[in-house]
Amino acid sequence: MNLQALRQVPFGNFSIRIVKLLGKRYLLVPDQAKMRRVLLKDIVRLEGVRNYTLIHLTNGEVMISSRTLKVYDYVLEGADFLRVHKAHLINMKCLQRYEADCMFAVMQNKDKISISRRKRKDFQERIAVK
Repeated sequence: MNLQALRQVPFGNFSIRIVKLLGKRYLLVPDQAKMRRVLLKDIVRLEGVRNYTLIHLTNGEVMISSRTLKVYDYVLEGADFLRVHKAHLINMKCLQRYEADCMFAVMQNKDKISISRRKRKDFQERIAVK
């Protein structure tokens, strides 16, 4: 089995990390007393709510993690994820469209994510590359 840790952050007994397994990239997320493996392409967005992170998946499921969004921002850096707001980290591959007049990113699951003024330039540069 080809298991390779790409980027990780140690926290307590578990570390949040991206691993490559059989050619696919997974995010290992601590879930109570075990680690849950989630395909990166199945994550639509991550939402920070105080000291927790809600992980929204393509199948409609929402996972809750007791880690902050800052931790996930660090781990997912360079993996097609972009922080567009203090409370939102989106998967750029799941971006459906950008509504420039009201500064919203519409995701493939129809969620509308507001883009902060400070993050607008980074976001526009990333979608121009696509």
